[in-house]
Amino acid sequence: MDLYEHQAKAIFQQYGIPIPRGLVVRDESSLEAAFSAIGQDSFGVVKAQVLAGGRGKAGGIKVVDSLPQALEAFQNMLRMRIKGLPVDMVLVEERLNIKNEYFISITIDPEASLPVLLLSPRGGMDIEEVATEFPSALGKHVMESSEGLPSFAVMELARGLGFPAELWGELIDIAGKLYKVFCEEEATLAEVNPLVETVPGRLIAADGRLSVDDNALFRHPGLSELKKEFKEMSLKDKGLDYIDLGTGDAGLLCVGAGMTMLTMDLVAQAGARARCFLDVSHGISAEGLSAALELLASDPEIKYVLVNMFGGLSRMDEIATFMLQGIKTMRGQFPKPMVIRFQGTNAEGGRRLMMEAGYDVYTELEEVMDKFGELLKGAK
Repeated sequence: MDLYEHQAKAIFQQYGIPIPRGLVVRDESSLEAAFSAIGQDSFGVVKAQVLAGGRGKAGGIKVVDSLPQALEAFQNMLRMRIKGLPVDMVLVEERLNIKNEYFISITIDPEASLPVLLLSPRGGMDIEEVATEFPSALGKHVMESSEGLPSFAVMELARGLGFPAELWGELIDIAGKLYKVFCEEEATLAEVNPLVETVPGRLIAADGRLSVDDNALFRHPGLSELKKEFKEMSLKDKGLDYIDLGTGDAGLLCVGAGMTMLTMDLVAQAGARARCFLDVSHGISAEGLSAALELLASDPEIKYVLVNMFGGLSRMDEIATFMLQGIKTMRGQFPKPMVIRFQGTNAEGGRRLMMEAGYDVYTELEEVMDKFGELLKGAK
């Protein structure tokens, strides 16, 4: 599970890693509170909160000097999509007087299958770019024993990479705390980029990334609470795999990854594009199908819904019953054009239930895609 920047920083702060003062803002009244808390002299930086890199290049980070500027940046960001992801909140922070930017990360070394410290004096850049263009500016230390991350290893890396000697002590302290985050939170990545040196000579985590092992969440109630902010994770708890594809006008509801990929290709051949897909192969439930239909109905970008179900272990009459239960909460009628294919176990019973409720249901792929093509033509 990848955490938002503000979530990662909040955890870093719990472990004693310095972060800028800031507040998460979802509405204009919260923006005024952030301005008051940070103060005019230190105001401010507005940062879009999305699970994607490259926010600065996309216009998702703005330095502002006043509340009106912050409001304008906030309103503009709420209309943005960064790498296909919508922005529905921002982080407003104090403006730092930055002297240098560095990079520090703890992750898993793919070759050694052990934790590795990565350090570079070239912060603020994608680490892949640093590794390609400035390989000598990236140092690493693999934790090969139970000793963890020894101070001398951090100091040797810092010396070899040209870090100022006066920063070594603070750098060793932050590296140790970051490693503690990595181990205790059962993370796969704990990263600060950039780790900035301010003009007073302090090191502060100006940005942060934290990815934790999904399989370890049951041991971390606090992290389990954070996942409620993620649509993907909340739907996974209901047996659904949800993928937001960024742009498109069709929502797909399918059983199985293979069926989903096939349906995406068929939708593209028909002249449309999938906006998202939901795979319900992890266990059919009334709650899961209701959540899926609610999402497809509420997304304003979705104009058509294509349901393509093949029942092997799943029963189509059960799926139809759960779908109709979900639709019943929508004033008894799904609000968008929806074409349905049921095939496999108890498919005839499922088709009968849906058709009695007023929905056309098809057996063959050719039939359902012909109907979908008719919908597209009718919309043009």
